[in-house]
Amino acid sequence: MSLPLSPLAAAVLLLWIAPAARAVAPERLTWEELPQLVGKHVSIALYDGGAVAGKVREVQADALVIQVSKSSDPVAYPKGPMRVPRAKLHVLDLHGKGFKYRVIGTALGFVAGAACGVGIAVGVQGGVLGDEHGTASGTALVGMMAGLTTAGYAVGNAADRRTTTIRIVH
Repeated sequence: MSLPLSPLAAAVLLLWIAPAARAVAPERLTWEELPQLVGKHVSIALYDGGAVAGKVREVQADALVIQVSKSSDPVAYPKGPMRVPRAKLHVLDLHGKGFKYRVIGTALGFVAGAACGVGIAVGVQGGVLGDEHGTASGTALVGMMAGLTTAGYAVGNAADRRTTTIRIVH
């Protein structure tokens, strides 16, 4: 006898398992390969428990220089250039962003908004072509299209964010 699985439980289970499916071992780079990160956005957990985020400006022989834009302790690590000593840097997170899911999310949101908007507009007294509540049906159509297109973009924007953990091999 099998137990019935509600659609909500299945969705929660899928969302719980999905991040683990994307989990991969950290990428390994030597210090000599780090110049490929210049201009990229990274975050670094520091040796004293603090954390900084910013763009890599330069890779020197003894340190990584980043332009700090965010800091867990603005007094200890203010915005601006910061040298992270080579001996203290073992792991960093590289942040990137794609575009595929934003395009897909926006398109699906537009189509869903148009379908829902037309359905609501037809359901309003008078329908799309009727004289009764004509502005209400048009407003519902435009509102649903705009709202669901925006929601699709927001979901796609969140899905496009990528973080790669890089372990530095000394």
